[in-house]
Amino acid sequence: MPARYRNPILAIVALGGVALTVLNHLSTPDATASPPPRVLIAHTAQPGAATTVADREPLTASGVADAERLADRFGSIEKLAARDPWAVARLGQERYDRDIREYTCVFVKRERIDGKLRDVEEIEVRYRDEPKTVFMIWKRNAQQAKRVLFKDTPEYVNDKGEKVAHVEPAGALIRLIVSDVLMPIHGKRAHQSSRRFIDQFGFRSTLDLLDRYNQLGADCGALEYSYDGAGEIDGRPTYRFIRYLPYNGPDGIWPDAKMVMHLDQEWLLPTAVFSYADREGAVLLGSYVHTKIRLNPGLDDAAFEF
Repeated sequence: MPARYRNPILAIVALGGVALTVLNHLSTPDATASPPPRVLIAHTAQPGAATTVADREPLTASGVADAERLADRFGSIEKLAARDPWAVARLGQERYDRDIREYTCVFVKRERIDGKLRDVEEIEVRYRDEPKTVFMIWKRNAQQAKRVLFKDTPEYVNDKGEKVAHVEPAGALIRLIVSDVLMPIHGKRAHQSSRRFIDQFGFRSTLDLLDRYNQLGADCGALEYSYDGAGEIDGRPTYRFIRYLPYNGPDGIWPDAKMVMHLDQEWLLPTAVFSYADREGAVLLGSYVHTKIRLNPGLDDAAFEF
C-alpha cells in the first residue's frame, strides 16, 4: 500500500494535527444547538436508583436472546426497555451480529476538544466488518483530514507495530507538500483531534462501549441507566435511553456525566448519542448522528480504494 510523499519530513510537520479519530456517538445539528431538556425518568423498577448487573434477570439460560422472542415474552420491545433497558442494547448487539455485514451513511458529529466546541462536521462513511474497514470522506467542515481510510489488517501496521490510517489532508496548501500519508491512529495527536479512535467507529463498537461503561458503572454502584420513551432520528422512530455517571473531567475514567442514546426501533442500532459534561445537559461534549443509512448495500473492494 504505497503512500505518496512529496517531502516526508515536511509531511510529518504539516500533518502533525491531522484528525484520525472519530467517536461513534451520534447526534442531530438541532440537538447541538439546543440540548434536549432533561426528563425525570420513572420507567425502571426503582426510579432514580442505579441499575446493576444483579438487577438484570438473565433473558435466556445461555445469555443470548432473540429480539422477536423477547418482544413476544414482554409484549413489546418498549415494555422490555421499561423492565430492563440494558437488555435492549444487548439485543442490538445480537441483531447486528446476525444481520449486518456493512453499511454506508452520512455521519454528522460535533465535539468539544480541549474545552472548545468545534463546528458540526458532515462525513460520508463506508463501513465493512470483515476485515474491519472504515472509509471517511468529509463533505462539510473538514478540520484537518479530507479523507481517512483505515483497515484492520497487517498492511495498516507500521514498522513500530502501530496501527495506521491512510490520510489525505484537508488544506490545499498542505496538499501542495504531500498528497497523502500513513499516520498512527493511536497516540497523543489522535487524542488531541477527537474523543475516540477511528478503529472504535461503528454501530457494534458503540454498543460495546455502552456495555463496557455500563458494566464499570454498575460494578462501582454509580450507574443510572433508564428508558426515556420514544424518539426520532432522521425521520425514523427510536427508543431513547438516558445514562448518568460520576464524570469528573476529560482526564477521569468516565466518558460523560449524562448520555442520551437513541436505538432505532426497527434495527436496534445506536443511530444517535449525545454526551454532556453535566447532569443537566447544558455542556455538550459530543453529539453525533447517522443519517441516510443503507444496510448491507453490497459494497465491493472499489468502494474502499483510497
